[in-house]
Amino acid sequence: MIPNMKFYVVTIVAIFLALAIGIFVGFTLDAQNVMIGQREDMAAKLEEKFDYLRSENVDLKKEMEALNEADSQYKDFINKIYPELVKNRLSSLKVAIIETNDDYIYSGIGKSLELSGASVSSIITIKDKFLNEDLLLSTLNKDNIDEDLNKNNVIESSISDLTKCIITGEKSETLDSLIANDLINIVGDIKEPVDFIIVAGGSSSEEDANNVGIIDKRIIEFSKKSNVPVIVVEKTKVKFSYIDEYKNLRISTVDNVDTVIGKVALIMAMEGRPGNYGIKPSSEELIPEPSSIISEWGEILWILLRT
Repeated sequence: MIPNMKFYVVTIVAIFLALAIGIFVGFTLDAQNVMIGQREDMAAKLEEKFDYLRSENVDLKKEMEALNEADSQYKDFINKIYPELVKNRLSSLKVAIIETNDDYIYSGIGKSLELSGASVSSIITIKDKFLNEDLLLSTLNKDNIDEDLNKNNVIESSISDLTKCIITGEKSETLDSLIANDLINIVGDIKEPVDFIIVAGGSSSEEDANNVGIIDKRIIEFSKKSNVPVIVVEKTKVKFSYIDEYKNLRISTVDNVDTVIGKVALIMAMEGRPGNYGIKPSSEELIPEPSSIISEWGEILWILLRT
């Protein structure tokens, strides 16, 4: 009997299929073994790397603790010798502080000035609504201040009058009207001439930053014409800095007056060492160069501040 050809074909196909399945299963098992080995090797390397990073983290943490301790000691040292450094450097100087907007508070400067022997006669804050020409004009007209005032000159005229009152210590109807209508705020009193004007600038809005030429510039120019020295200060983190504009007016600036370093720079600049001091890109020096009259403690602080 002759075997059926289909039987042979099916048998041969089955043999080759079994062979292919066997090869595939063997290859798959080998591949799995390789992958398992690779995973185990990778896991070992990752664990080794993790141990290294954990050790590095512990070392960095110790370094940070040491640096924080050194920084704390450094600040403690500065704060303790700072009063001795500035003591009586501005003896009998009468100072007025003018905040050109109400975005930031600069009353902390007063304590530093008092340590230096100066006295703060007044702190004047020009409120944002002062720049509302219609409101300002109607307020002054209501109080019958000046019939010649108009929208084109009311801010300039009011700033000039305010600055004159601050410098001379003589009050005016314009000043009384600005106070009574809450367009400015005064801590202290305007009752005697001042020897120095500190303009406190910087703003939290771009709109206010555009007003530097309207208010700040007028105060600075009027003070210079009156032969009263003027310096401008800002805090470290004002959103919009005016320092570049102030520098164009050729006056001294301190852009970090909220720090001990900035307070030292302020006192030294007012003492007669003009310049642009601070930490912002527009500054030229951190603090003024020490003079021969600075004490040994002052020289030590100056060296520390520069390092």
